[in-house]
Amino acid sequence: MAEKKKKTPRVNSKKKMINKIVRKESSPKKTVTNRKAITKKVIKSKYQGEEAFLASIKPYKLSKKEKYMSAKQKRHFSKILETWKQMLQLEQDRTADNIQNNGNHFADEADRATHEEGFTLEIRTRERERRLLSKIDQSVEDLDSGDYGFCLNPHCGVEIGIRRLEARPTASLCIDCKTLEEITERQQYG
Repeated sequence: MAEKKKKTPRVNSKKKMINKIVRKESSPKKTVTNRKAITKKVIKSKYQGEEAFLASIKPYKLSKKEKYMSAKQKRHFSKILETWKQMLQLEQDRTADNIQNNGNHFADEADRATHEEGFTLEIRTRERERRLLSKIDQSVEDLDSGDYGFCLNPHCGVEIGIRRLEARPTASLCIDCKTLEEITERQQYG
């Protein structure tokens, strides 16, 4: 009888341990839930271009005592960048699927040429978006390293500004440095 009493608590403790492990494994992590929520929002809304996306960004509400690029501001821009990135990647995937699955054979050469021209324009748009994705990735890296929101010009280093970053989340230069860069480009290239 003494042996049965010793074995029973061990079995119960093993069951309790297994239940704890199962609960830990099945409990969703906070970051995964946020990404799923973002993905659901992205799937519901169709990407209508860069201008439409940037216009849909809700302005950040600044407080007077808040430090520039605080944790709250970083979360705001991280959310913007991740949503934008996911929308662009979905569009890339849709285009790839559309091109691969489209096996239309047109009898008329003019129809085929028109169809191929549409594909060419779409591929050109996706190439531009691919370059934008690399800028978004760079901005996310800068956000993680603490460089996001500050001018990358080595002689400047000033804050870019919340409103400018909302208008252009991938901005890496302050407005003054960007203006000077554009003037220099116009002088060099006409």
